[in-house]
Parts: sequence; structure tokens; C-alpha cells
Amino acid sequence: MVSRRNYAAITAVMAIIFFLFQFLNMAKDHWNDYSENQYAVDVNELSGADNVYVASDSDELDQQSTGLIPWAKKKCVVCIGSNESNTMGEMIGNWALYMKRKISYYESISAYENAISKKTQDTPQFVLVDPDFINWDDTKQIRSLQTCVENGISVILGKLPDASIIGSHKLLRRLLGIDEIVQESVTGNGIHLYSGFLLGGEAIYKADTDEEEKNQDMDLVFPWYHLTNGTKIYMKGMLEDSEIDVQEYPPLIWRKNFTTASVFAVIGDYMTDATGLGMLTAMLCEMQSYTVYPVVNAQNFIAANYPGMANENTAVLRQMYSQTMRGLFRDVVWPAFSSINIKTSFLLSSMMTMQFDYADAAKPNSDDVQYYMEAVNEEEGEMGYSVYSISDTSVSEKLSEDEVFWKSTLPDYKFASFYVGESSDEEIQEALDSKFLQQIRTVVKGIDDTSDVIGYINNQVTKQNALIDGYEHTFRQNLRIRSVETALGYTSILADISRAAYPQSDEDGWEKLSEKLMANTITYWKPFSVFSGTTVSQSDSRIRRFLSLNYEEVANESNNKILIHASEGDETAWFVLRTNGEVISDVAGGTYEEIEDNVWLIGMEESSILITLKPSNTLFYYE
Repeated sequence: MVSRRNYAAITAVMAIIFFLFQFLNMAKDHWNDYSENQYAVDVNELSGADNVYVASDSDELDQQSTGLIPWAKKKCVVCIGSNESNTMGEMIGNWALYMKRKISYYESISAYENAISKKTQDTPQFVLVDPDFINWDDTKQIRSLQTCVENGISVILGKLPDASIIGSHKLLRRLLGIDEIVQESVTGNGIHLYSGFLLGGEAIYKADTDEEEKNQDMDLVFPWYHLTNGTKIYMKGMLEDSEIDVQEYPPLIWRKNFTTASVFAVIGDYMTDATGLGMLTAMLCEMQSYTVYPVVNAQNFIAANYPGMANENTAVLRQMYSQTMRGLFRDVVWPAFSSINIKTSFLLSSMMTMQFDYADAAKPNSDDVQYYMEAVNEEEGEMGYSVYSISDTSVSEKLSEDEVFWKSTLPDYKFASFYVGESSDEEIQEALDSKFLQQIRTVVKGIDDTSDVIGYINNQVTKQNALIDGYEHTFRQNLRIRSVETALGYTSILADISRAAYPQSDEDGWEKLSEKLMANTITYWKPFSVFSGTTVSQSDSRIRRFLSLNYEEVANESNNKILIHASEGDETAWFVLRTNGEVISDVAGGTYEEIEDNVWLIGMEESSILITLKPSNTLFYYE
């Protein structure tokens, strides 16, 4: 039997607990100010496209004496090729913009040599060669590539000519470090990416099961070469024949070292899209004892066309989910997004569509707006706007209807981010010109593997390409993720919820989609968890800082000191430092965190930072 005293004590405790729960809920509601968007600012006050830094001969920073060695400009790079769309030249042009390097283009090796002889071209750090711009029957042009190496200029053959051409030129084989052509063409069963080249470690792109076979989209037909001494292999093809020694597998990406410089060779079409950004960065790191370069440091997760505010497609959804669209979005989809937020470093950028179908009778309901705005806010996410619809509705018509609904529901909330999907440039600009979207600062485009990953869509609004479909993960996509993370410390995962809202088959059911989405996001981005999870507006701020950044560095390797000096900016500037066995002991003026062995993320919080390195304590044992 409970005494009166104990009963009173228990009652008092329960009352206190009840009060605390009520207080916490009231406090949470009070502090959850979802009615105004913290990211919505006057875009004219933000750094615009006219502030993008493009390297030139006249660049100078206000530098003080270092006490180390004189400041040196970053070396320029040269491309033998064209900068037209979807070419190797376009890729290196974007790479040079991101890396703050001056770049020159020549349509022939002779034109480049002529510029060098007339001293109208500075000596580059490396020359990227598009094989379509070399006459391989002209031995003189091959000798010109050899001359580059002899003069201390590394050469990158972004794609090799046919094996028959290589077989007919001894000088070319010597330049590439090819000892023997085993077969001009062989079909492999996988590809092996070695660790230490791209960020993310070792990767084996080989389908061992029928399920994995769906992920195999790599080109598995390649020539088979044996290499000479003095070469280093970064990626190999894998062969079915178990009797063949792994060491003999066909090389796909390698380097031939010479006393003065190196020649890099690439087999495959990796250097024409975003994959090439990371591969070029990795090759640059292989040319130097250490490499420091700027990155965006932003990881985005985008729920496109979520939520929807109209209860549409009811008959289909009841049949598939036994739910209306309202129930599907609140009770089925939202818990999955919340779980991803908890289990990963990603922040949610939810791109709302007021309605999917503007031709039916279902209209948006304001009752759910508060629920979603509070939920996204609690997850430290962002609510953006999507222009998507399934009906034959013009952009202006959609904007007009959506504006009426939104102003009557949440008039003080201004959208700062805008998902445009596959909309045309004209449609995008029409939307941006509307009064409804006057505070849009960044546009998220649909999935695109081009090397033009980030930039400006007009003078004041940035663009961010979605890189990966969250419901898919092929081998080639994985390679692209690693490459873009290596070059930019950036990713953008897209989960389009319109597939679940208007399913075309059982494969579009949310149960299957969410299973793939959870597995992909939790698994494949673990190696890059040091990079910051951001909303797309937070990412926008970092992109503006990244694109406007100008920096220079100076090092005294004997004292293990690296000094970086950068242009002023409101945001932290981020860098990746790759070393050759050294570790960081201190960063004065900034922060640092290890990404993986010999790779560090540097946060530059002052205009200059001093990095101090020390030898690694790692011990190596040889048998």
C-alpha cells in the first residue's frame, strides 16, 4: 500500500514531468519560427558573377613578407584541343576556373610550340592533350610531346589513340611507358581503382551477383598493355581468367616518370565530363610533393517536388499505398527523410510543389503548410520551391496560381532556392523575373554529369547541378561521386518524389525507392563525412565564396611550413591539403580535420593561415 506521503510525492513528480513536457513543446513551437526564411536576402547584396575570379597575368594579392621564400604564381595549364561543349577542353576549362589557374587553348601542338617560341605563352605546369587534335602519323608531333617532358612540362593524354597507332610508333610507346601490346582489345569483367588517387579509397567495380550486374555501366572493352619500369598504375581492368596474375591486368590510368616530368595516360572516356575534374586534380597531386587547393565543402540532399499541398491522384495512391497523397507524404515519406537526416550529415533541402496537376479539381490545402514548415525547420533544413508540374501548364500560369495560394497561407516566407528540373533556360529566366521569386539566390538543376557543376545562371543567381539520382547507384556514378568530391568537396543528391506520387510502375513504389535511397545515402558518402552537410542556400554561400576566391601559397619544405594568403570574404574559405606522408601539427588562423590518410580539410578563417607539418609516426615493416 502506498502511503499518503509517497502518493503525494509521486503525484508531484508526475505533475512536474507533465509541466516540463508541455513547456518544452511550447518552447519548441515558440522557437520554431518557420514563417520567415532565414536564407531569403536581397540577392543584389550578395557576391555576384562579376566577382568570379578568373586567373590572369596581372593578378596580385596584397601580401606581406613571409619570411619563408618569395611568393610564386600558380602555374598556368595548356590544352591541345577545343573548349566546345562536352569535350575534354570544356572540362579542363571548368577545372581551371575552379582551381584558379590560367588556361590557354591550341588546336595543334605546333601552334602551342609557336606560342612558346615567341614567348606569348608562359611555361605551363602540364599540357592536356585531346588525341583528336594530334596527327599521330606525324612523328614530329609526337617528338613535340617528348620535348614538353624534356622541358619539365608534364603531359596528360586524356584519351589514348587506338592500339594500332600506338603499336606503329616506338617513340609514342616509350613516351607512354608501354613495353608490349598484349592484345589490341580485350573484354574485362570489372575495373579496379587503387587507393590514394581519388578520395574515397579503393574501389572494385565488378558485378558478382545478378543484382550488382544492374550497376555495371563501365566500359569493359579496352586494350591490354604491359608497362615498363618507372610507371605507376592508378586504375586497372580486371579479367575473367583466374590464371592471369593480378599484376598483369590491363592498366587503364597510369603515369610514366621521367627525370624532368611525367606522362599520364588515360584509357576510356573519363575526361570529358565531371569525372575528369577529380582525375585532373589527382594527377596534379601526383606531380607535386604536396598540393593545396580550394573546395566548396558542401554536401546537399534535395527532396524534389516534396511536399505537395494538393490531395491528388487519389485512386492510384489508394491502390498502391492504401493512402491519399497527404497520408503518403506525412506518414510514409517524411519518416524516411528524417531518418536520413539522423543517420547522415546531410541536411534536407525540400523543394515544395503546390500542386502536381493543375488540370484536376484538387487544389492545395493550407492546413499542411505549418506541419511541413515546422518539420523541415526542426531538421535544420530548408523549404524551397519547385516549378514542376505534370499538367500542360505554362510557367507563368503555375507561378500565378501558386503565388495566390502562398500569399494567402504564409505571406512572409520568401523562397530562396528554386528547383527547375529539366526546364529550359527561357523558362527558368521567366520564373526568376517574376515578383513571386524575386529573392531566389540559387537554382538547382536536374541530374547532369557535365563538368560545369556549379556556377552562375545570371549575374546574381547561382546554379547547382544535381549530380546523382538518390534511387540509383551505378559504378560509373560512384566514380563520378569520388571525382567531384576530390575536386570540389561537393555533392548534390536528388530524390524526386514525383515518382512516388505519380508512379508509372511497381518500381516507383515508395517502399522500393526509399530502400534504395537509404542504402545509397548511408553507404556511399561515408568516406566524405568530413565535408559539411548543407542546405542548398548554405551551399550557395559557399559557392559564391569559392568562385570569388583568389589565393596564393608559399612553402618552405625544409621547415615543413605552408603559408596561404587569400582574398577577403565574409565566409570561411575551404581548402584540401594532400601531403606525401606528413601530417598536420598546427594550423594558425584556421581549422583542420583529416579526411583520409595524407588528406586534410582546411578551414581558412583569417586572410592568411600558416600550416605546420610534421613527419608521420606511422611505422612500416618490410618482410
